[in-house]
Amino acid sequence: MSGPSTPTALRPSTFAPLAVPEYRRLWGAFLVSNLGTFLQLTAAPWLMLQLTGSPLMVALVTASMTLPRMLMTLPAGALADVFDRRTMTAIGQGIAAVSVGIMAFLTWSDLLTPEVLLALTFGLGLGTAISIPALQTLIPDLVGDDLVAPATALNSASFNVARAIGPALGGLFVAAGRADIAFGANAISYLAVIGVLFTLPQLGSADPTTAGVWQSTRTGLRFVRFTRAVLMVVAVTAVFNLTAPAFQTLLPSVVSDDLALGANGYGLLLGVFGAGSLTGALTREWVRDKVRLILPLAIVANGVVGMLFGFVARDPVSAASLLFVAGLTWVWTVTTMNTIVQIVSPRWVRGRAMSVYLLAALGMQPIAAVLAGTLAELVGSANAVGVLAIVTVVLGLVTTRIDMPVLGEVEMPSTPDDWSVPRHADRVPGSPVVVATTWRIDDDDLQEFFAVMRDLRRQRLRTGAQSWSLYRHAEDPLVFTEYFQVHDWAAHLAQHSHIDAEAAAVIRRARAMDTGDGPKTEHVARVDLTADDALDLQAAAMEAHGHLHDADGSIPVHGH
Repeated sequence: MSGPSTPTALRPSTFAPLAVPEYRRLWGAFLVSNLGTFLQLTAAPWLMLQLTGSPLMVALVTASMTLPRMLMTLPAGALADVFDRRTMTAIGQGIAAVSVGIMAFLTWSDLLTPEVLLALTFGLGLGTAISIPALQTLIPDLVGDDLVAPATALNSASFNVARAIGPALGGLFVAAGRADIAFGANAISYLAVIGVLFTLPQLGSADPTTAGVWQSTRTGLRFVRFTRAVLMVVAVTAVFNLTAPAFQTLLPSVVSDDLALGANGYGLLLGVFGAGSLTGALTREWVRDKVRLILPLAIVANGVVGMLFGFVARDPVSAASLLFVAGLTWVWTVTTMNTIVQIVSPRWVRGRAMSVYLLAALGMQPIAAVLAGTLAELVGSANAVGVLAIVTVVLGLVTTRIDMPVLGEVEMPSTPDDWSVPRHADRVPGSPVVVATTWRIDDDDLQEFFAVMRDLRRQRLRTGAQSWSLYRHAEDPLVFTEYFQVHDWAAHLAQHSHIDAEAAAVIRRARAMDTGDGPKTEHVARVDLTADDALDLQAAAMEAHGHLHDADGSIPVHGH
């Protein structure tokens, strides 16, 4: 997974991805779309307040937007790998456009009710939940491996430009009583994205297996679980999003209770945080050139700023200065983690890996809000920010001790050039398929063999196996057979294309442990006795597969 860092002089600039015409068009469209999103986020809660006067109903507007993301992010990630990502993004954007378009029409015609507003907001959330994983993984397909990091920074810049402008524009529409215009503009922004999407090349499926969405999702979860770099980033993301958001969650209370400012002061400080975020997006690549461990630095700095904001800052100037740095370090952190996950996840599973990462971020937000609010009730809002920031500092220090992947020193996985794949039949009926590989081991090599098998187990499971086990033969205790199960024959064929340099190295070490000419591999597929002619079909298929085997009945195993 890791390799030498890219020399600073050879690293692309932050704006290099804009030289790619397809990405440039998409980036412009999503700048417009992000602007529409912030118009929506400003107008919808205010309209619900006007309709009901109920704080609970206002809160439900946010909940109806975020709930679909929590429910759909993982399956949407699987769909982004199984289907064309351009098409998946367009479908999600289309659902969002229809939902918001109806909302705009009903608001204009004065027919919108609170219940319908919640339902349409849920539809909007559903559309964005479907499109986000596909969009995130579409970007590397457009710009190439070398430009993933600056493209991620530019995406963050687009978001933060919209965050700086959108709420102010949304406030003007709300003040003029024209929430319908805000909704309509958001609907048009989604249509603009769809229009740009269909100017992009159709890239096809990243993982064209026959497994369903649930099975594909489980494959993605196993990949994350058994790929240390991704698992570590997901874990750090979850903890960071549990503590760091206290800045934003409790800012209204801190502004009112500790800084004695009104709504205008709150809006100004929120804008300062957004300006810091935008600066962070534009400077992340420059800082990475200067600082190798940018992720721990950003996390620790964010925590220190939070402690100062919570325990020390009691005037608007110092609070604004700290919020600027908080936005800066926030973006350095989240864009770095996002980029690492995209780089270390191969294309076939990138959508699912990103969906787990996004769920770790989004799923912590409501928990973080409850945690921050509860703590604020006990110690006060400002002190609550400071206390949670201590945990953020500890997290940053821990990341220096757990061998976190370093941006610039990780490489996108790929199959080694000298890796040869075994000859296989194109189609074998029956599900599941079990692959059995048998070794004879020297007695002196047992402990080393078991260590290699532990590594091999992890590689089998991260490249597509559903389960794995190792058995010792009763008649000969120095003979061992490894069994792993895959969903079906298509999944096993796809598994060969999932082998990267890390997996190939482990497989080669395992093969070298055999005391003979190499371990022997067999494949068996389940026979469904309830199907018509199942035995005849199965026997014929396995016989065709057998013609590809060696004379002794075993298949070449260098790819197993």
